[in-house]
Amino acid sequence: MIGRPLSTWADHLRGRLPIALGVAVVGAAARLSTPSPPARTADAIAGMLGEAIGGSVSPDDFVWEERGGFLSDALLGRRVLFLGVAGPRDVAGPRDAERAPGGERAPGGERAPGGERAPDAERAPEGRGAADLYRARVRLTRSGRPVSLSGVRNLTETPLGDDRNLVARGRRVAVTTSAFGAVQGVTLLDLGGGARPGAPLGERLRAAVDGWLETGSADGASRTEISFDSPPASARLDLADEALVMALGPEAVPAALSAGTGELDTGGSDPFGARAHRVPRRVSSFAELAGLSAGRLLGPGAAAAVERLALAADSAAAGLRAAPDAAYLTHGPASPEPAPPGWPSLWPPPPVQPAVDPPLPGEGAWVLVAPSLPRVLPGIEGDPQRPSSPFAATTIRPDPQRRDVRVHLLAIDTRHVKFTLQAGFEAPRPTVGPHGTGTLPDAPALRGAIGLGAGPRDPVALHEEAEALGMVVGGRPLVPPRDGAATLAVDASGRPYFGAWPSGAGVERVPWVLWQRPAAASPGEPRGEGPRRFPWSLWQGPSLFEAAGAAAPAGDATLSPGDGDDLVVERAALCATDRGFVVHAWGSALDAAALRAALARAGCVAGVSLGRAPDPLGVAFLSAQPDGRLTAERLSPAMSLAPPAHVASASPGPFLYFSSRSTDGPPPPDLSLPGERGGWTVDGGAQPPPAWSPAVYAADTVHLGAQVRVHAFAPDRFLFRLRAGSREISPRNAPKLAAEVPEDERQQVLAAIGVGTGRRRGPRGLAVGGTVGLRFRGEGGLLLVRRGRVEIRPAGGVELAPDMDATEVPLTADDGRLRPEAREIGTMRRRGAACALDDGTLLVATTTFDSDEATTEALLDLGCARVVALDRGAHRNAFVHRASGDPALQQGYEETALFAVGLAMPGRARRLTVDAPP
Repeated sequence: MIGRPLSTWADHLRGRLPIALGVAVVGAAARLSTPSPPARTADAIAGMLGEAIGGSVSPDDFVWEERGGFLSDALLGRRVLFLGVAGPRDVAGPRDAERAPGGERAPGGERAPGGERAPDAERAPEGRGAADLYRARVRLTRSGRPVSLSGVRNLTETPLGDDRNLVARGRRVAVTTSAFGAVQGVTLLDLGGGARPGAPLGERLRAAVDGWLETGSADGASRTEISFDSPPASARLDLADEALVMALGPEAVPAALSAGTGELDTGGSDPFGARAHRVPRRVSSFAELAGLSAGRLLGPGAAAAVERLALAADSAAAGLRAAPDAAYLTHGPASPEPAPPGWPSLWPPPPVQPAVDPPLPGEGAWVLVAPSLPRVLPGIEGDPQRPSSPFAATTIRPDPQRRDVRVHLLAIDTRHVKFTLQAGFEAPRPTVGPHGTGTLPDAPALRGAIGLGAGPRDPVALHEEAEALGMVVGGRPLVPPRDGAATLAVDASGRPYFGAWPSGAGVERVPWVLWQRPAAASPGEPRGEGPRRFPWSLWQGPSLFEAAGAAAPAGDATLSPGDGDDLVVERAALCATDRGFVVHAWGSALDAAALRAALARAGCVAGVSLGRAPDPLGVAFLSAQPDGRLTAERLSPAMSLAPPAHVASASPGPFLYFSSRSTDGPPPPDLSLPGERGGWTVDGGAQPPPAWSPAVYAADTVHLGAQVRVHAFAPDRFLFRLRAGSREISPRNAPKLAAEVPEDERQQVLAAIGVGTGRRRGPRGLAVGGTVGLRFRGEGGLLLVRRGRVEIRPAGGVELAPDMDATEVPLTADDGRLRPEAREIGTMRRRGAACALDDGTLLVATTTFDSDEATTEALLDLGCARVVALDRGAHRNAFVHRASGDPALQQGYEETALFAVGLAMPGRARRLTVDAPP
């Protein structure tokens, strides 16, 4: 009984012995072919870490976290933090070539375990690229020899920034991020973060998964970032028990960040404008976690598939829910804004032509929206042109084939409203420096916010793209602009621009208000020297809308291809109309074609797609309550933009907020009035409408003992026409030049500026409407009128188009310097000079003097770079005549004159073009 089972076992083992021996041989061969673990040296461990990221790690650039015990270190691995330069990425943009990691080596050539690291002198191996901060687990033997490495996580993800000066103590770690030759920010990470205390089980579970995906640990990490208004050239760091101590710049300006409270102490001296921001930690939804996990494990394609499944499920669930009431409170139909006889009324926009016949009641007709904010904007008491509400809304059906598709349109009067961009604390993911704050300002003029698409949140998806879409906020490039991408840009005054971002040398020709810096030394670089700081902001969207005309039919408009154009989901777009107003288009279930058709019918000339679900989209009006709290009121309850309860909290995604340009009077004038002591006042002559926004100002200054009168003409409020004087000579066979403005413009002529007449012998060149009446000699300066706008240029080298006017005149100043021509002594007479500021403001100075020096100096003092004398050669008296002024304005003059044809004030939104250099 006993022997039989033993023999059975023996037979069983004997039959499987060859298999066991084969497995043992294969295992032994595999083990022998595996490279031996690296040696217990800093160089070997750095090589192991560099191999794990497909790049390189310096022996001075890693620190061990605290030990977890022998079994933990041997089985799970000990965590290590390191700065590493990964392999080449397909991300374009400038990188700071200098590396300056700090560190202190422990005796024997190894890093000092225990986490603490002292700063070292800045140094960098030649050719090192931009580094990121990584975290990984390394299995160790009892003697400390590394066995294997796993769980690599990139903690900073700044492809265009170079992380330096790694310091660590306990569970905290800090680095600086450098780019463009300066320190863009400092990051302090607390690797012991976790879900908020008392959070529900589901939230704690999601926080653990999110933390593991981000840091390789269920605890996750909390983040505090320091940004600078004027970035220092260098920074040194050290971690104390409860503070991050910094020495900023070559002068080692001290500063300290409290690790517990996140408060920044600059000791009363803050030359770099340092600001600390504790980045909120948002717990992702299960759908977001599924997409992030799929992206990390299987790639961007799997993440996109998960997103589509989530959108389909959400759409199906929405079909089962009762649709919310999409109506909004209104003041009733929007009546045209009052305008003087003979002048057009620009607000509200013209009705939108319905695409579906018969239209629904009120479809396409604008109504004034009534959010909880002042209904009537400030103006001049008793002004018959006092403005109405700056918001008007309507609903249209853009697709005759799908009559159930509706698009909500909101028109914004940009004459009264200015815009500001803000980045979220989570998106866009910065490629340089700290994240955005996602907060609203504490300002009484705040009026509302518009949701913007966040772009890829997953760094895996971000790296798969050739370039991330750009965002610049507060002068700091979180992500540098991408050439050719659909762009919403906002200048320092809150004026929006829409269009494709230029590339190469075209970057130097974007509107002046976006740069406001001297020209750069090479194309594509920002203007001016020193750290890269711009006075403008921009956000780049997934696709660009362009139309051939102001009211192009749907077939003539284009919307560049974007990801998921076929999906019928929530979408939004923002555009500029031909009148300069902004229109926001939103729909709860649209494809890209329906959105494009709605923009075209709304009269848009250029715009950007703001994104699609699952990004939060829509418009929310904001108003301050007596207790200081903000309340929100969405244009439609169906919009996914954060509900009113979230107004006081920070936003994880980017948004565009808008505010009143003035709260206690008319908006500021849209022209440059340089020289605060110049005493600018509204000129007494007639002004183009509306009366609450004057377009001509005047000031008196004294130069060389002469009283100089300066007039300023606002851009976009006049069309200038150069017309030949009756005393101009007319050579034989020369074409006759127009002497008066067109008949349909005569009622709107508000000023005439004398330019003089040519000498009988050797007259200076003159052209009207592209027709050359007097040959151009290429000497002196050129007063050029292109598309109704005045430009001052050196004479010569300009090809005249059919719609251009031009005259040669003396160039009395160039590049901000007085020329000898300005000091030439002549007869004592009325003299004039002119210049054009960067924003298009025309300045005209007149005085009685024996040279052009006084008028030229007056304009140079006001910021003019190039000045011309208004004298075509015959030394006639200069003049500026104004409508309703004395002397009276004439229909034609003996002298050649520059006529200013007034325009009703348009909106401030513009197309982003590079047609005309600044």
